[in-house]
Amino acid sequence: MKNRVFFEISKKSMACAMLLVIVGYFILGLLGEVQAASEYTQTVKSGISAFPEDYQVYLREIQQDHPNWTFDAYYTGIDWNELVANETDHGHNRVHNSSNALWKCSCGNVATGYACASADITKYYLDPRNFLGNDVKVFQFLEISYNEKIHTTQGISSVIRGTFMENKKVWVNEQGREMSYEEIILEAAKQSKMSPYSIATKIIQEVGSKGSDSVTGTYPGYEGYYNFYNYAASDGGSPIAKGLEYAKNGKDGMTGEDRARLLLPWNNQYRAIVGGAKLLANSYTNAGQNTAYFYKWDVVGTSILKAGQTQTISSSKCFRHQYMTNIQDPASQSSKLYATYTDANIIDEKLNFVIPVYNNMPKANKFPTNLTSNDGKLYYMTGTAVKVRSAPTTSGTVLATMNTLDEVVAVIERKCANANGYDWDKVKISSGIVGYMASKYLAPCEDTKVAQIEGNNVKAIPNATVKSVVSELGITSYEVVSADGNKKAEGDKVGTGYKLKDKNNNKEYTLVVMGDVNGDAEINSGDLLFTKKHLLGTSTVTGVQKTAMDINKDNEVNSGDLLLLKKFLLGTSEISL
Repeated sequence: MKNRVFFEISKKSMACAMLLVIVGYFILGLLGEVQAASEYTQTVKSGISAFPEDYQVYLREIQQDHPNWTFDAYYTGIDWNELVANETDHGHNRVHNSSNALWKCSCGNVATGYACASADITKYYLDPRNFLGNDVKVFQFLEISYNEKIHTTQGISSVIRGTFMENKKVWVNEQGREMSYEEIILEAAKQSKMSPYSIATKIIQEVGSKGSDSVTGTYPGYEGYYNFYNYAASDGGSPIAKGLEYAKNGKDGMTGEDRARLLLPWNNQYRAIVGGAKLLANSYTNAGQNTAYFYKWDVVGTSILKAGQTQTISSSKCFRHQYMTNIQDPASQSSKLYATYTDANIIDEKLNFVIPVYNNMPKANKFPTNLTSNDGKLYYMTGTAVKVRSAPTTSGTVLATMNTLDEVVAVIERKCANANGYDWDKVKISSGIVGYMASKYLAPCEDTKVAQIEGNNVKAIPNATVKSVVSELGITSYEVVSADGNKKAEGDKVGTGYKLKDKNNNKEYTLVVMGDVNGDAEINSGDLLFTKKHLLGTSTVTGVQKTAMDINKDNEVNSGDLLLLKKFLLGTSEISL
């Protein structure tokens, strides 16, 4: 952080020498860091095993579903606390002003509808581990590069479907013909060496699905000019005018060669899209910031490292070269990119993900909220403009509208009703309102742990399979045998009393599936009956069966466990480890 010296001169008797010293420090604070810059040695290592263990547990699960995907660990050399200090200095990280109060910094800095981001929400979005729990959010780490084998105009069409670019052609003077937006974006990809899907996603992210005044060519004073990436449209004043000023005149100091290379001025759609993509590639993608995450968080050097390569960089070259101020932007792009690759039927092609690792990382940073587990199980929003209603039906009165992706709600009762084609949850939101929300828009804040080793036992959640258990535990050579001696395949569910042999380490564990008291690998009325009899004293259960009964994990079997088991069977609650 830059040193800031605040002072006032209130007494004439203050010595001139002291004044000069203070002014000197003040000037240094404005011009740069007083303290010497740090140096970071960075390197890239390939493969899931190259990551810290708390990364691996997520990545192994993802690769089970997408075996062609590869992962590079980008060791930044940056200490976590130093990273946080540089990213929470009241200026270059923002959230929507309508966001939860806990997301906004107490400094009160607001500009063009965005507020300064709080330290807690900034740490959440900085921490890569928060986005490895599923194969959607991991797309903010997708390496952005053009691949002619998988990138097509058909794929681009799926990205721009439903936007102002769909089924539209524009006249391109350079080509002497009309070109579709798909054709222009593909040409931009070829010239910039960026993924066309990333280019299209970036355009939509910046100007919206309907297109902003940046791309109409009719903005007063800048008629006939376009800026599809909002390049140079910084916060404050009129961002659109700033961006179009760049589209018209570039920036001071640019040579004629620079202008020609970037196709400036951007006085038609082709020049703006192709030239802007080349500018982004030179300034960001081909200069090391080659993922959506790195576009936002400037924690890499100025060149793209490949596996095994190393570089040393100065902290003076980090933390400020960011494409956007909105800290949610990379996570938002992830959903669009995932949908694009899925729709284009290339989701299982060979894709590479570059994920940063920091020094001395704490446990994963939690999502800031004033709700607690006392309010219910915490879930985050996976959509925007989601209604909270007075009843579990689309005809219920709208009590509130949740507009912020990843906002947290407390689920009081899971899937308590089904109506109008939706399952409904009873929820409490941060304002204290209690109502109903469609279940499809919620996902657990805590990624569900499938299994964990406890002494000679392996505890697992209901419906866990052999595959999911050994994947969670990182066991690659194994055998699972049921209580009656039958070997189980990887797709089979595990049950209480099953034996898991870890052949790599020559260890054997007894499986305990929470709630599965009778060991049939199912949670059903039979388990409920066993639990009731145990509580009534008409039957006694011991060993791993008794451990499976202790659902609330208080080291005894009581009415609380019976209640949780009933809720699970009704589908209104889940059983976790």
